[in-house]
Amino acid sequence: MSEVCTVNYIDHVGVAVKDIEAALAFFKKVFDLPDAEIVLMEDQGVKATLIEVGQTRLELLEPTSPDTGVGKFIERRGEGLHHLAFNVTDIAGKLKTLQTLGVDLIDPTPREGLSGTIAFVHPRSVFGILTELVESVPE
Repeated sequence: MSEVCTVNYIDHVGVAVKDIEAALAFFKKVFDLPDAEIVLMEDQGVKATLIEVGQTRLELLEPTSPDTGVGKFIERRGEGLHHLAFNVTDIAGKLKTLQTLGVDLIDPTPREGLSGTIAFVHPRSVFGILTELVESVPE
């Protein structure tokens, strides 16, 4: 039996936006989504928020400057779908499994993010989709 990176569920979908306040207001007004706190994440170069949407979440990301990862993304592709995040258990073990399977990782070791402990998989390994693994913080 080969190793696999088992996923619990889709944790969130990340969307790159130029103006997080305007985007949050839009999603509240048009889709009746709840208000959410905007957090400055200096180490990642973004202002971000997680909006509860049923059983999953929508993450809005505004770059703090044009030379950040999200800033460069918006410059190249415009606003829109930035990444897909899968919730996993034992993120460090999952990263080792992915390395064994020959998957290219952006983050070979987990780090702290807005949604918990995170690590990114390079889009070239996932059909062009920037993929985030998330291990939730126990409540």
